[in-house]
Amino acid sequence: MTFLQNRSSRRKFCRTLLATSLVSTLIPANCRNNVIPANAANSQPKWLLGLGADPYRFLGEVQSNPLVEAIAQSWSPQFLSAWLNSYDNRQGDLHPWRQLHHSGQLSTWFNHGYTLHIITWENDESLPAGDYHISQQYLDDIEQLARYVRQANPDHRVTYWTLATEFSYWRLPADTYNDTTAPYYQALMANLRRARGIIKNYLPTAWVAPSWGGWIVTFDDPLRGWGRSMIPPFAAFLREMDGIAFQSMRPRRTDELDPSNNLPDPGNPAQILQCCEVFSHYHNSFMVSHYEPCIKENHPNGGRADTVADDFQRMMQPEWLHYAMSLGLNKFSLMHYGLYKDDPYGALTAATTFQQTVRQIG
Repeated sequence: MTFLQNRSSRRKFCRTLLATSLVSTLIPANCRNNVIPANAANSQPKWLLGLGADPYRFLGEVQSNPLVEAIAQSWSPQFLSAWLNSYDNRQGDLHPWRQLHHSGQLSTWFNHGYTLHIITWENDESLPAGDYHISQQYLDDIEQLARYVRQANPDHRVTYWTLATEFSYWRLPADTYNDTTAPYYQALMANLRRARGIIKNYLPTAWVAPSWGGWIVTFDDPLRGWGRSMIPPFAAFLREMDGIAFQSMRPRRTDELDPSNNLPDPGNPAQILQCCEVFSHYHNSFMVSHYEPCIKENHPNGGRADTVADDFQRMMQPEWLHYAMSLGLNKFSLMHYGLYKDDPYGALTAATTFQQTVRQIG
């Protein structure tokens, strides 16, 4: 039985983003004037690594498939990533979560030493989208899920909640904060504040953050409130949260030619650093909520394993790691474990070396 899979193609931005933007030069560290929220920790804990997107299936295959057992041993995740999805923009799909709760599987995950990372998402194949995340139904679903997690987690391990992933795409114009979109985003911020309050009521140690699409930092138009200029209106909200999450799913290797604009692609490692740079004005605790190069036709398991190998080879370099850590990045989740089966293009080997490196220096 398959649980908690995000059935969307992870979506249009993979086809359109690179045609309209190019990552700008990273902001020099000595030019930042960061404002760190009062609830931010003075020192960051060790690196925390996660794996998705279906913990039930993953743990079952660990017992039956040597290729998946190798992934579990090599990546050695501390948390398992799973999804609360809304496919109709009205209610969340709690059915798999109810099954996990009533069968005791949710407790089993914690008993095996894992903690849990929950990502909330809704279908954006037809725009505008996002109504679920501003609804009372969303809050009711979050409360039910928080109850399940509290019962499964008697030792009060820290759990991770990355809310409304890729939300900047949901309204028209996409990735824009202006007079047209502001009422929606104000309502979204208000509801995510309420969601955080509900989660904290049941799980006081939870780490709760909004999850941006990482592409948002790679372009900017202040006159339109587009790209990076969309972020400042969220400043107070971002500082109230426990951190900031973002995904990174660029399909191409660093410097690989993008035929849509005939320019070299900056790649996931540069985008992740730029997210940390831009968001460091608002917080100092970051998570890559779901990482995976996203051209599905190039690999049967959901992404490009050759890009994965190249990305991790770059991200394991001391300069990249120390800079990312200095900005507050210490949580990183792989979206689909299937991409790493049988080590295609050396993807699992590279991920393993990254894991070993961050554990040594974390």
